[in-house]
Amino acid sequence: MSKILSVLLILIFSGHGYVERFSYKEKRQLDWSDFRGKPDKTSKFDASVNTGITYQWSISKDLGMIELKYEVDSFCYPALSWVKKGQTSNYLLAHEQIHFDISELHARIMRKKLQEYEPGSNVRKDLNQLYKRVERMRVNMQELYDIETAHSNNKSNQEIWAKKIKKLMWYYKDYAQ
Repeated sequence: MSKILSVLLILIFSGHGYVERFSYKEKRQLDWSDFRGKPDKTSKFDASVNTGITYQWSISKDLGMIELKYEVDSFCYPALSWVKKGQTSNYLLAHEQIHFDISELHARIMRKKLQEYEPGSNVRKDLNQLYKRVERMRVNMQELYDIETAHSNNKSNQEIWAKKIKKLMWYYKDYAQ
């Protein structure tokens, strides 16, 4: 099993499967130069930012105590993010920024849940379920955001969401990196 995993990691990171990314910690504010992907001309939308969260963990036992170490990051993938020519308004960029903020919000939620987690008998299963729950919440929030703002076309709802995410980011500020 570990040989298969090693081969997969080599293939992914050998340049054939690696996708450039930057973390929220490295760069919080998006700008249009971060949208390097080829625009989807068939899309009815003017831009799309591709973001996500990842986590890794390890566990150690010392003097009968179990210690969980973890790292959670939110990322933007420039080569998978795009904007159509002539559509680079500050307003649209602000809409896309909130998508990135939503991913960071869920990275913070994941960090909080991991901090509160008490390792049991099946840590791997527990953490995978925890991640799947947070990821489902993130995807659902991303979709709801686009539905309620009509992909940025509903300006009053866009403002409501901007305030909501700012408030939630503040609430989870202790879980920022």
